[in-house]
This record gives sequence, C-alpha cells and structure tokens, in this order.
Amino acid sequence: MAIPQRNALSETHGQPLVRIARVLSADIAGRVTVQLDGQTVAAEAATHLPPLLPGQRVAVLLPEGDAPLITAAYPLAAGCDAQMATGERMEAAIGFDPATGTLNIQAKQLNLQALGSVEIRCGEAVLRFTAQGNVALHAQAITQSAIGPYQIEGASIDLN
Repeated sequence: MAIPQRNALSETHGQPLVRIARVLSADIAGRVTVQLDGQTVAAEAATHLPPLLPGQRVAVLLPEGDAPLITAAYPLAAGCDAQMATGERMEAAIGFDPATGTLNIQAKQLNLQALGSVEIRCGEAVLRFTAQGNVALHAQAITQSAIGPYQIEGASIDLN
C-alpha cells in the first residue's frame, strides 16, 4: 500500500520523516499494519523492539524508496491493555528477541495441542504432558505454595 502523499519528503531536505502511528495488527515475522494519517499502511518492525500490540502508538520512519520502519514504541498507559487502548478485541502478539534469546507470547489464553506429548524443559527440569492424560514433573526440587486451601485429589495418593 502506498504511503500517504502528505508524508512526502519535501520539507525535510532529503531526510526521512518520522510519524506517529497506531498499531492495527502484528505477526511473528515483524510485519505490522499501522494506521498512519488516517490510512492503513504495512510496515516492518525494527528487530530491537518487543512484540507490538494492537492499539499501541509507534514511531514510524518513512525513508524515501523503502518500506516504512517502526523504530520505537510508546508504552501502553499504566493499567491499560491493548484492548482498552483500541476498544477492540486484542490480537495475540508473538515476538523473538535475538539479543536475549527470549520468545515473548502475549495473549488472553494460550492453547497448545499435540498428538503425542508436550514437553517443557529448562536445564534438568522437565514438565511433560502426554496424550494419555499423564503429567510428569522431574526436577531437583519442587516448591509449592498457596494463599488459599491446598487440595490434593486422586483415586489413591502415595507419599514417599
């Protein structure tokens, strides 16, 4: 989609313009759709940015002859989530930070489904869910706490 004509570089003496836009949608590949000067524009997010959320305000660099690039993101207002910011249903945001090796997933609910099993590992700790309904947790130590009642239910319970 073309960049709005009023974003031409005529007043900047060849320097790219920076405009403020609002995120409409974002995907894992860094492709973002923003609302810029009343138009829907496809943009790319700089790799250093955290996952962008619909409704979030961003700074968009408009280089001549290149795709719009989101270079900065405003934080959401305190106590405000993306759904409150846009008044619309929030879409999931997924992003990977190569500098820290962190995968960020932001969603109201996360559903993982596997035909055989789901395994979560960190070091020597393993949490495994199987299609047969078993859950196995292997770790050096397990810490549990509860503010309210702590209940253990089962057909039989073996301790040690």
